Amino acid sequence: MFLRMLQVMTTEEFARWFASLDDACAEDVAAALDVIEQLGPDRAAPGSRESLLWYEHPSVARFDEANPIAYALEAWGEFRDYARQLLAKLESPRFVSRLERLPPAQAAAALQAVQRIKGATDPRSFWTRMLHAPRARARDADVTDARATLRSAYFAALEAAGFQATDVPAHSRALRELARREPAPAFRVLYGVDVGRETALFVLGERLGRSFYGDSVRRAEATWSQFLAGDLRSTQPMPLR
Repeated sequence: MFLRMLQVMTTEEFARWFASLDDACAEDVAAALDVIEQLGPDRAAPGSRESLLWYEHPSVARFDEANPIAYALEAWGEFRDYARQLLAKLESPRFVSRLERLPPAQAAAALQAVQRIKGATDPRSFWTRMLHAPRARARDADVTDARATLRSAYFAALEAAGFQATDVPAHSRALRELARREPAPAFRVLYGVDVGRETALFVLGERLGRSFYGDSVRRAEATWSQFLAGDLRSTQPMPLR
């Protein structure tokens, strides 16, 4: 099967940041961008997410084996993003209109599945489960099981409503974050994928040596919105070292 690749573009700000990196860090950043390019418009890069952290307290800035709280923060962000995409589809006008025309038993089954998704995303139950997992392997299993629960409920709702069961698309039009915290130096890139144009725009990159991000996310989101609207002129192909 032919795999579509993304055209990779950068803003001038991202290009300047990339050019300032030492060779080792630049190689790591380029590798991360290459993964996004190769996966194409249909699949999101592993570890990327839509929820962007404005603030990280120094006590959770390191995402390593000795810090279950930090791991839980990262896992919760990714889990919530996935659940949000599912609920957006199940609460869309098309789906709600379909439910109104179903026999009562089918409509009830679909609504029960939606409620299961909402219950699974209760932060209290999620955080209790994550923070009490004794080892990284157990925490990984918890996240995998939680995602499987969401998918199962999503498919059950679609099937009850008479729709073909398909998984959520990899990309929305939201800005995404891809962070690498280990090994040092830690960094993150903020980027968006325009599926229609099969283009990824890398908006901003920064080292993660600070506890406060300041206005970088707000600035990146404004730039991404300009790009989607066709108002951003200063883009260029991914710089080469």
